[in-house]
Amino acid sequence: MSQKKLDPIPITAAGLEALKAELADLRARRPAMVEEVAAARSQGDLSENFAYHDARQHLGMLDGRVQTIENTLKRAHVAESGVSGIVRIGSRVVVRDEFGDATYEIVGPTEGNMARGLMSVAAPLGGALVDRRAGDTVTFKTPAGERQATIVSIS
Repeated sequence: MSQKKLDPIPITAAGLEALKAELADLRARRPAMVEEVAAARSQGDLSENFAYHDARQHLGMLDGRVQTIENTLKRAHVAESGVSGIVRIGSRVVVRDEFGDATYEIVGPTEGNMARGLMSVAAPLGGALVDRRAGDTVTFKTPAGERQATIVSIS
């Protein structure tokens, strides 16, 4: 049985380095968490041992995040900004909508963080901006309905 080749995940160079650093940190923290589970387990009856169940839950979440990062790194493809003047992953874009101007860096689907101004290509606005130029008006869907934004500048 042949395995299906998974699509690459576009990511910025900074996003790739951040994932690698997070993975190294999680791997460094894991041995202490395993010891915490063992110590809690030695405290007796597991059915009523909150510390044991809590430690196992934290270890499980850490292991799940490690697995997610490893899978992302296997498929990661550093996206180059490409042609100047066209929105791509890595572009910094100023857009204007009914709320005013906002600046975003367009990033891969796993990197979005609106608090830091990182707009994922998987977000409705982020996806609508890709392959567009300054002056273009894009329409995108939100839970509140369709909205429009105009690209002011790209760098």
